[in-house]
Amino acid sequence: MAALSGATPRKSVEIRSGRIAYVEKGSGPVALFVHGVLLNGHLWRNQIEALSDVRRCIAIDLLAHGDTEIDPQQDVSAPANAQMIGEFLDAVQIGRVDLIG
Repeated sequence: MAALSGATPRKSVEIRSGRIAYVEKGSGPVALFVHGVLLNGHLWRNQIEALSDVRRCIAIDLLAHGDTEIDPQQDVSAPANAQMIGEFLDAVQIGRVDLIG
């Protein structure tokens, strides 16, 4: 997926919940950024830019938001998103995060 000029490139990972879009920048302890309803991971661009020199910053697009792709009939409730986040973390082999929302 092409990124806007100067933006962190978008990635995706296929999991049971769908094709989950995210951005990732930096290294170190993981800070996982989760946006609210009707937003997407782009919300966190300034924080990621500011913290990526000391943290591995990841911002995901929740189910039915941003560039994440799901089945049209899929459950997008808060519990479904919580399950997706667990699946995402397993898929990218991350065991511990500081969650920012």
